[in-house]
Amino acid sequence: MTAPVNQLWQQITTLLQEHAPATSRAIRPAGPAEEIRGLERVVGLPLPTDLLGWWSLTDGVDDRHDQQAGTLVPNRFVPLSPTRAREEYQRLSESTATDPTCCGSDQTHQNQAGDDGGPFCSALVPISTDGTGAALCVDLRNGDDHGMIMIMAPGDGFSATHWGSVTDMLTEIAERLDSYAHGTELPYGEKHPTVTTEGMLHWP
Repeated sequence: MTAPVNQLWQQITTLLQEHAPATSRAIRPAGPAEEIRGLERVVGLPLPTDLLGWWSLTDGVDDRHDQQAGTLVPNRFVPLSPTRAREEYQRLSESTATDPTCCGSDQTHQNQAGDDGGPFCSALVPISTDGTGAALCVDLRNGDDHGMIMIMAPGDGFSATHWGSVTDMLTEIAERLDSYAHGTELPYGEKHPTVTTEGMLHWP
């Protein structure tokens, strides 16, 4: 059984405090709940319960100014606050064409959650960024894969990751950090993260 978000986040932050202190220090405590409600109003769709739970625990990392954060989310991403998620969503909505085969008016969508497309879909909400324009987004379209994590990059459109939810993403981070901490072998040729001498976490 998958652990709840609060338990996973506690495990992650505890491991970071011990093994990647610079990344640990960059993680901010939860921000105002109104910022989450403001994001939902802008998007016009409810956010998944596990994402709401995660944002009730943390306000992400200052992706624009904090150069000591490392990359908390594989392979190169830092988590956004609800405020930054709203800013990125609005930027994409204003500057990037929506998928003509999917997006209709009033947040109606022809395609299902997890379907590839591009350049942008108005049901994708950024939750992590790599600082170069690529983002991990939660997919709010209907379907069996509602809540799946999608990757979106300029010129490449968007496609599904192997994470079916925010919970799946946090589970992998927790498991791989725990394996790193205990020096245990990873399956399927996966590699352990690295930690710089300054204490910043990076994923291979």
